[in-house]
Amino acid sequence: MIEKNSITKFQRVVMEVFGGCNYTCQMCPQTSPGRGSNFTRKMPLTQFKNILDQIVPKYGNPQINLEGSGEPTMAKDLPLYIEEVKKRNLKCFMYCNGARLNGQFMNEVVDAGIDFIRFSMIGYNRDLYKKWMNIDNFELIKSNVREIKSYIKKNDSKCKVSTYHLITDNKNIDYEINEYKKLSDELDATSYIWKMHNWSGNFENPNQRSPTERRTCGRPFAPEITIRAGGEIGRTASMVPCCQTLGPPNEEKSILGHLDKSSFEEVYFGKKYQELRDAHEKKEFDKIEYCKNCDFLYDDPEVLIWSNDPSAKINHMLGTEEDFILTDYDNKNKILS
Repeated sequence: MIEKNSITKFQRVVMEVFGGCNYTCQMCPQTSPGRGSNFTRKMPLTQFKNILDQIVPKYGNPQINLEGSGEPTMAKDLPLYIEEVKKRNLKCFMYCNGARLNGQFMNEVVDAGIDFIRFSMIGYNRDLYKKWMNIDNFELIKSNVREIKSYIKKNDSKCKVSTYHLITDNKNIDYEINEYKKLSDELDATSYIWKMHNWSGNFENPNQRSPTERRTCGRPFAPEITIRAGGEIGRTASMVPCCQTLGPPNEEKSILGHLDKSSFEEVYFGKKYQELRDAHEKKEFDKIEYCKNCDFLYDDPEVLIWSNDPSAKINHMLGTEEDFILTDYDNKNKILS
């Protein structure tokens, strides 16, 4: 049992600004069967601010990630959300596909003070990118990366830019690493290459991770939380265990409560969250429908395949303190206090 106020310092809050996406990527449940209109909405700015004020500074000064599992750049007023984060002197991160991140919109995003932007590029050439991300935007994204890097340099911004890649064929890992390295060098980018995952069992991964004895992923005890823009029908701001429960059938099952009508404490210290922690502490994962088939329970040392970021570590949350590594939070005694 986790008592109220036993956590005093969150390091990361993943707060989804927009639940929908302008891509239909092959490896994402956003595409098939799709999330449903109750999840693909925009989080109202007033609600976003209210949630921030419930957490900060009472529960620390965490890094705020704006993506959740939707595409944040779909929010036309995205700079306003970034400004709210920066008003509170917090770090602001965003993982995106980057297709809309150019021109005046891009300028305003950077000017708002965002600290870190990650472009997802699955496929190391035009054909593979089109296959996996289902759109012929490979050259556009490369152009957008160059444009934003130029704007950052010109305006002396502190924003960092990186690229994110997935191995598309586990039988050719070494070859794919080398090809991705060429792309990373071409863009002069900090890059990360990962193995694919199965979105808590919602996605039949053609590049499966090797199953091992299951152990907790650490998320139920870690100093981070994930909040969706949507939730159950007619509700918003649902809190879920992690971003991996994207899509049916598990996304709605994973809702631990909604912050539209409940307080942060009511949800975070509530019954559903406690049941999740108890199952992970006892390794009774089959009791949790949205956890039992998740491949993040496997201890695969090759999940992070390659990075040119010297600080990169397996299960390390980007931008957080070096000691925030998910698998360190294997029981309630590891929670920060």
